[in-house]
This record gives sequence, C-alpha cells and structure tokens, in this order.
Amino acid sequence: MPGTNAASPTGTGLVQLGTMYPGGAFQIVSNSIANPTVVTTLAPHGLTTGDVIFWTSSTTSSPALTATPRNVVTVLSATTFSVPINVTVAGTAGAYHLAVTSIPVTAAGVPATVNFGSMHGLRIGDTFTPVATGAVAAVGGAMDAALTVTAVPTPTSVVVGAFTNVTTPGSATAGHSSKTTYNSDTWDNKGISYQGVGLVITGVQNTGTPSTKCDIQVSLDNVNWFNAPYAVITAPQTLAVAQLTVTAASSINYKIASPGEVNYFPYEYLRLHFSTSADILVSATLTVLPRG
Repeated sequence: MPGTNAASPTGTGLVQLGTMYPGGAFQIVSNSIANPTVVTTLAPHGLTTGDVIFWTSSTTSSPALTATPRNVVTVLSATTFSVPINVTVAGTAGAYHLAVTSIPVTAAGVPATVNFGSMHGLRIGDTFTPVATGAVAAVGGAMDAALTVTAVPTPTSVVVGAFTNVTTPGSATAGHSSKTTYNSDTWDNKGISYQGVGLVITGVQNTGTPSTKCDIQVSLDNVNWFNAPYAVITAPQTLAVAQLTVTAASSINYKIASPGEVNYFPYEYLRLHFSTSADILVSATLTVLPRG
C-alpha cells in the first residue's frame, strides 16, 4: 500500500498534502480463473511490477490466495495486477498487507530498520504494527508490536528509533504489517503572509466499509500537535475542533480558522492525522490565499 512520503510543502495557492492509503488491509474485488491469477481492486492500488505483497484473506478462490501468502506482483493497470497462483475457482474478495521483507541485525546503539516489499507511504510520527516478523531488539524487545517511525530513508524502508541493537533479524517470508495511525504531508507556513486557508478532503472508496477518523492538526514546533478550529464552507462562522469521519466517495470543503479570526491561534505547521481507518484512500489539498 503505497503513498506519498514525508514532506513539508510550503507556499500559497494549491498545496497538496498527499494521498493516504488505508491504514489496515487493502481490499480486492476479485481474482480470476487463470495462471497467473488476475487481481482486481476497486480503487487504484499504486503498486509497481516487482513489488511484494502479503495476502491476509481470500474469499471463494481455489486455491485461496492465502495458501501462498507472499507474492510478487505484475502490474497490468491502475486497478489490476497478477500474482503467480494457478486459480481454478475465481475469488470474489480478499485483502493484502504490506509485506515486511526484512528487519536486519544492527550493532549496539543503532536503530532498527524495517524494509517493506512496496512503497509504504509512512511518514515520521506514523505508527505501524508488524506481524510474524520474529525480530527482537536488545533495546525495545520483540518488534511485533505498534512501532513509531522516526526516519524515512527510502520509500520502502523506515527507521524505528526506540528499537536498537537488533539481535534476531526479521523474517523474510512470514512478516507483514498494517498502518495503525498515520499523517498527511505537513504544510509549513513559515515566512508566508496569508489571509485564509481552505481544505478539501476527498475519500475514494475501496471496498468493505470505507471510512477513517481524521483530525485537522496544527503545531508551533512540528512536535506538539493540537486540533485546529475549522468550519465547513457552507457554514463558515460555525467553528469546531471535533474529529471528522471521512467516508467513501466524499469530497468536503473546509475553512481553517485564519489570522484575525476570534478563534485563531498561531501555528507554523498543519497536517491531517488519521486513525481507525478501513478500506479508503484519502487525498487532501489546501488552498492558501496570499495576503495583498
């Protein structure tokens, strides 16, 4: 499950906060009778040929996709790919996770690196939960637990600073992972003179029950975050700070409290924070109006 990587877009005009892929499993619509079987997703999967995924569920397919859970994909289109499984009865649903390809041994004091089979879309501060990797660090312990990203060296790897001196490496065959909480890219308004900020959050349906919880957050130091006052564009004077629920096939316009408004408080950074996410892709765009 890919996505854009950690960034701090700046400036005025249209500012993209990225595309956020599901926090949990990525659902499929079907897989065909064929060898290799062709898998169809309702939403764009974002994979590239050679990526490795891990099947976590399969419905009606014979054999089940989970019988050989780790597969290399060949991309056919934005919503289809094939995997080398000889399927004799078509499947009607299923799901896959990020494959954890390795967690290498590290020296004392050196943070753990987690390598994935495809673009992970994780950002610094995001949390993810590996399963069945077997990795153990002398500091931090077993790594099959919720982990917090402290660095993103490549689109397919992350560093987990709280775990150092990995003594037992992670499995290259059974390990997989899902995102737990995750963020959009972060807008940095340092040095910008602006008079207003609009936000469009768009949810794109995958399958299942697509929704995610979303907090519009701001920060002075890019460390401590709090919810920003916002209003739907149809009622711009009615401000709220409550967590949003973003559902499929929705595109909602918001106005963020701006300098000069009663409920405004200064901030330098703005992001979206997601949790309790299932089967949905979310994109977000700011419209920053310059002053003067």
